[in-house]
Amino acid sequence: GEAIINDLMNREKTVIYKNEKFNFSVPNQLNNFRVDTFSTKEPETLEWIDTMPNESTFWDIGANIGLYSIYAATKHNKLKIFAFEPSTNNLAILTRNIHINDLSESITVNQFPLTNKNNVFMMMRENEFNEGGGLHAFGEKINFEGKEFFGQNNYKIYGTSIDYLLEKKILEVPDYIKIDVDGIEHLILQGAQKFLADKKIKSISIELNERFDTQIKEVLKILQNNNFKFIHKKHASYIDNWERFSSTYNYIFNKV
Repeated sequence: GEAIINDLMNREKTVIYKNEKFNFSVPNQLNNFRVDTFSTKEPETLEWIDTMPNESTFWDIGANIGLYSIYAATKHNKLKIFAFEPSTNNLAILTRNIHINDLSESITVNQFPLTNKNNVFMMMRENEFNEGGGLHAFGEKINFEGKEFFGQNNYKIYGTSIDYLLEKKILEVPDYIKIDVDGIEHLILQGAQKFLADKKIKSISIELNERFDTQIKEVLKILQNNNFKFIHKKHASYIDNWERFSSTYNYIFNKV
């Protein structure tokens, strides 16, 4: 039994995409699915990463197991990447994937969530106890649709705002920001309003669910107020047939 468990934990899969090779840890079916759909789940996110000039700074907020951070670091060898992932289940796989792709110098991991408050300890609610899981929530009892959500694996952790990190010069203003945290995207932007107008921030990709009306309105208002222009919204075509996620799109906004 022990040998089988060790084998599961050590299992890896290789993906070849656009002549680049990526290795990923696949300890369970969910990770296997994420790796198998590497190029089809969010092709629009890969396209957006392709447009980044080398030597830019990219923040991957809601990095999960690191698919997009690892793609970005491999595609652009001088990109500075900061991956934000607070889920203790996902962190082990994220950091393992960074190591096995030899990207420890390129990707810096931030093991805390972002919100609209500075330096708080609040509840991290995980949708499931599973490596590679998503649909979690920090500090709120709402899911990606804005519906009430209590979590299957809950613990209190530290979180802070983008404004705090930048004001205190803990991090530098990024060029590109991806936000995919399944519910509190608008709160993360509320906590970044002192810096969003900064010319250095060129583009933001943000996953939004169109059934979550208050979130969409708040995000559009904040980004328009900070000179961002809506470019397009996209999702993989097969999501149209997946009732639960058919209203979820990656929205791209570029600085005017």
